[in-house]
Amino acid sequence: MENKFKEKRGIVSGPIWSDWREQLRESELIGLQQRLEKLEREILLDWLQWHDPKGNYTDRKCVENGVQQLSKLKAVAYIHKEILRIHMKRRYNDFSNTHAQLIFNN
Repeated sequence: MENKFKEKRGIVSGPIWSDWREQLRESELIGLQQRLEKLEREILLDWLQWHDPKGNYTDRKCVENGVQQLSKLKAVAYIHKEILRIHMKRRYNDFSNTHAQLIFNN
């Protein structure tokens, strides 16, 4: 018996949607600070915990480890700094790879 859905599976080979945390990580830098400030504190803490699972960001983990709970302002600052770092690292890697390709192509 032939599988009539087999050809349709080839069309959707990647994920249908991406996680909102990945979208935030890849978002534009212009207006990032304002977008982060509009988010709720719990959402910001969720992103931080997703990005660095070993960190103490959620209220429960802070209480368990005896550290002060993270405020919304600090969470915004941490996320903004981390996304900037990710973008700068990507640009550096893109530049390095382009430069290496120019050297090897000549």
